[in-house]
Amino acid sequence: MTQLLLALIGILPLSYPIVQGGGSGVVAEQAAPAVESRDSRPATQPSPAATAPDAAPAGEVPADQAAAGAQAEAQAQARAEELAPVAGSRSGTGPAPTATTTTPTPAPKPTTAATTPSTTTAPPARATTPSTGALSWAPPAGWQNYPVTRITSTNSVTTVSGKGGDVLVQLPADRPAAPIIIANCRNAVVMGGQINVLPTARIGNDDQRAIYVHKCTGTVHIEGVLINGNVAGSQADGIAVNAPEATVQIQNVRMDALRGTYSVNHADVFQPWGGVREYRIDRLTGTTNYQGIQVRQDLGAIGKGTIRNANVGSSEVNPIERGGQFIRIDCNTYPLALENVYLDPRSGRDMGYSVWPQTDDRSCPAKISNGVVSWPSIGNLSGTLTQGKPASGDFVPAGSVGIGYVSPGYR
Repeated sequence: MTQLLLALIGILPLSYPIVQGGGSGVVAEQAAPAVESRDSRPATQPSPAATAPDAAPAGEVPADQAAAGAQAEAQAQARAEELAPVAGSRSGTGPAPTATTTTPTPAPKPTTAATTPSTTTAPPARATTPSTGALSWAPPAGWQNYPVTRITSTNSVTTVSGKGGDVLVQLPADRPAAPIIIANCRNAVVMGGQINVLPTARIGNDDQRAIYVHKCTGTVHIEGVLINGNVAGSQADGIAVNAPEATVQIQNVRMDALRGTYSVNHADVFQPWGGVREYRIDRLTGTTNYQGIQVRQDLGAIGKGTIRNANVGSSEVNPIERGGQFIRIDCNTYPLALENVYLDPRSGRDMGYSVWPQTDDRSCPAKISNGVVSWPSIGNLSGTLTQGKPASGDFVPAGSVGIGYVSPGYR
């Protein structure tokens, strides 16, 4: 019997199927790729969908009308990019997303719009580190009672029209939103939340901007927002302004890994290119692969500026073409105050060529002494810049702003 059993064992096959771990159908969050490379993007990809909202009663904001299938497709693409990530594209190839416009009529009480349920499998990162110390400038009085616009879109730009009045813009409390445009308002407030840029360089005929302020006339207060620029295929500015009559306040804002190129979109951390009455910055941290705080008078006048407690550095995201000036100002500038501002140049780049005007400028050259940059010949400029990073770390640490943000209050 023993011999019979051994004979039977000897004729059994020695190869068996091996079960491999791993599944399919994983739903991705609206998060940026974790790894970066110089590989090209997948040959085909869906363009972020734009939706036209149904008519809504006055004072109400339409919900995001994207179909569940389109949402799942966009999320699957985000997962695909995370598995095969890429650095910023040189151009916004493929169909560019169009914008969704909401124009609520200001009402005495906020209204609630329906929200499309989130399809993510895990909650997005939330602010866990408390922001300590009071900020410099409070929002406009009575802002908590402004008519509310709730942003629901995660894959198309939303234009919020104040119709000449005040508006409180609320980003989602459970997931990142897509970029927003705040237009035709008097006062506007954005308090907390996260914006993920889209995987494109242009929105229609315009450069992509995470937040764009256009034709507002009062005070626009942006606080506690996390802007994620670390999205494969994206090229985007952080905050851009074309509002010559407005005062824009940017406080406790963090921007991570903005991507841009010389030929398409320059990926500014902040640029009031169309003019602004006054801009006020307190606690701003940003990284970019192109350029940072661009506050030259470009196509519109700038009345006054204050930048305090701010640090800008290089994301080192490839490809890196030109740029590298992490602040750009004019020789004949408007009144501009720099207080506690740090710039950390690209690897191997001299500090004298990481600012504008540079140290070799003929009209108003920068002077550098022991890592401190000044422009002695610019009469309206007060303060200096410091090379490197703040000794205590970023002014807006990771985890201190975004979803779940709580304001530390104001002086």
